[in-house]
Amino acid sequence: MPSLTPKTQDNSIRENVYRVIRENITSLQLAPGTTVSTQELAAKLQVSRTPVREAFIRLQKEDLVEITPQKGTMVSRIDLARAEKERFIRESLETAILPLFLQNCTELDLRELELLIEQQKACFTGLKPLEFIALDNRFHQRFFEIAGQDLSWDVVAATNPHYNRLRVLTVQNAATFDGAVRQHEVMMDQIRRRDIDALRRELTDHVRKIIAEKDGLVQLYPDYFAVPQREMRL
Repeated sequence: MPSLTPKTQDNSIRENVYRVIRENITSLQLAPGTTVSTQELAAKLQVSRTPVREAFIRLQKEDLVEITPQKGTMVSRIDLARAEKERFIRESLETAILPLFLQNCTELDLRELELLIEQQKACFTGLKPLEFIALDNRFHQRFFEIAGQDLSWDVVAATNPHYNRLRVLTVQNAATFDGAVRQHEVMMDQIRRRDIDALRRELTDHVRKIIAEKDGLVQLYPDYFAVPQREMRL
């Protein structure tokens, strides 16, 4: 696992501890089902236990950790039902901002997006899935920024932890990795042609691909997923 030592720039220690732990969970550096120790994380972060406890409380509200009295804290397993709700939020907001995005997009913006795709290809060649996810996020974030809808992106980023963990799992697969890049290239062609209908269809398919992939992910990583309540009662 990468170093959890938080940066010491503008954020408070409390916010930084929360951010670092959350990023390690959503990137699967802290795997679903892992038991996490307040004391051990505090030592790695070189902080007191108080901000770690506070981070756990916030993460529990996001359904990213489970806190059991007298037993400790565990990274929550991926909840497919919640991931689907998170995906719905992203699809709804991202498709809604496309007209504004196309209206505002300049040649300079297009070159920046194309550069991001080239950097994604380099990640594919170098087998760097986490860097690819970061670049993929940046690619889509630019849609919102160019549309002047930064707040909508903040909503997507804040409400996608289970969906994001699914995405991290998908890019462990080379075919999925390559397919995502190809879809981005198709989108760029549609953006240049200002074909809003084709772009909306491609983006919708891009965001929904994970629905078709989830069953295979459950088979490959069964310990990472929460058991639906109806199955627990059988």
